[in-house]
Amino acid sequence: MSPKKKRKGRPAPRHHICRGPGEPLSIASTRVIDRSEPVRLVVRDRDGSRQFLDGLPIVDYAISTHAHHLFDEFPVDLGRLRDLPRGHLAVRDGAGCPWRIEPFQEE
Repeated sequence: MSPKKKRKGRPAPRHHICRGPGEPLSIASTRVIDRSEPVRLVVRDRDGSRQFLDGLPIVDYAISTHAHHLFDEFPVDLGRLRDLPRGHLAVRDGAGCPWRIEPFQEE
């Protein structure tokens, strides 16, 4: 299910516009999407895709989507991370905590 579709009783934003076919798909925790957990980890892979995770096990709790959906849905939390360089991650302890940005090596 993509964030633009109806989820947990919340309709998709009326202003939704996909940015184009060239944007790579990203992974997001469904708990982040439905706001039951805050995003605690954002990874920008070398191919440009991203991961928006809550720090809990992701088995059965992940979907593929475009990163702009998360940036549009969570502008305060994620606005600073829009320009996260490829090969870097941002991590924080919880909602409202500061982001720590560091490089990472893909396996």
